[in-house]
Amino acid sequence: MTSSIRVKILDEEFPVRVNTDEEDYINDVVEFVKEKMEEVKLLTNENSTKRIAVLAALNITAEFLNRDRSYRQNILDIENILNGLDI
Repeated sequence: MTSSIRVKILDEEFPVRVNTDEEDYINDVVEFVKEKMEEVKLLTNENSTKRIAVLAALNITAEFLNRDRSYRQNILDIENILNGLDI
């Protein structure tokens, strides 16, 4: 079942449709986005919500891609170690 919750980010409210069993997860996602947007606003002194959102999206994406790259490298390292074992 889905429900709609209202979230507030940088003094703007947004309706978000969620599965009722995922509300806690969505709240975590919203808090993460809020923190990133507030961080961008503080560091850049930017007032445009649109520009703050784009900069935050770029930061979040860069963070994700760095973690993904690290994860993939770790998988390759583990595979190389396992391939080198005489089992």
